[in-house]
Amino acid sequence: MTTVETSRRIRVDAPDAAAAFALEQRLAHLHPAAVGRGTDWCVELEDFDDRLDEITATIEHWLREIGIRSTRMHVDRDVTTVVAHHPEQTPLGSGYDSTGALEHEP
Repeated sequence: MTTVETSRRIRVDAPDAAAAFALEQRLAHLHPAAVGRGTDWCVELEDFDDRLDEITATIEHWLREIGIRSTRMHVDRDVTTVVAHHPEQTPLGSGYDSTGALEHEP
């Protein structure tokens, strides 16, 4: 029996060198490479283990962290836009005392 190993080439556009190296560090376990061509920067990697969802989630978090709304991700010959969704976050501890158990506390 012969197994065929398939992989996807992924390239993520980055706004500058610092952002490219930050994404490279976040994806270090997948062995990416930050690549600069003139003033254009990107991060390139191969996805051997079908981890595209993980990679996309990491890119979304990276976008939020660097304050950029979106970027392009090239997967083989396809191009998609990854958008940084800002999750609704409630303050830590909100709803903790929904039963009123702490009403007697000063």
